[in-house]
Amino acid sequence: MIIERAGGAEALAALDGRARGRDAWSVSRFEALIDDERYRLTGIAATGTQTLTAFAVVSIGPFDLELEMIAVDPDHRCQGLAGRLITAMIEQGEALGLERILLEVRAGNEAAQALYIRYGFSVDARRAGYYPQAAGEREDAILMSRPLTR
Repeated sequence: MIIERAGGAEALAALDGRARGRDAWSVSRFEALIDDERYRLTGIAATGTQTLTAFAVVSIGPFDLELEMIAVDPDHRCQGLAGRLITAMIEQGEALGLERILLEVRAGNEAAQALYIRYGFSVDARRAGYYPQAAGEREDAILMSRPLTR
């Protein structure tokens, strides 16, 4: 089940922590996003429950929708949840009459890149040293986009 406004800040931060570890956002960051009309949080609950298993955060600009993050509970991966969230995001962008969807992904996250390509995204550029790594190192970001139909 897709849920708009996907739960409270504590539940979002807890799921994000399980899904993304050290890259997870804080409760206060989620609290700020929940009340900000420029952002949409969409989640998926486990069948027959209200337990959040995956969510996406998108920001809405004048022409573009930008995927800020997708988090999927490790116990619920490989079930198509991220794909369902991407489909919902595409539908949101089209309903709003936006031109395209933008995102960035770690260069080493080949599984996510392949997923985005399956949903019509293409690589636009590479941003060198964008993501902090352990021991002071940095990882490149891959910038991707997908046009929306009107």
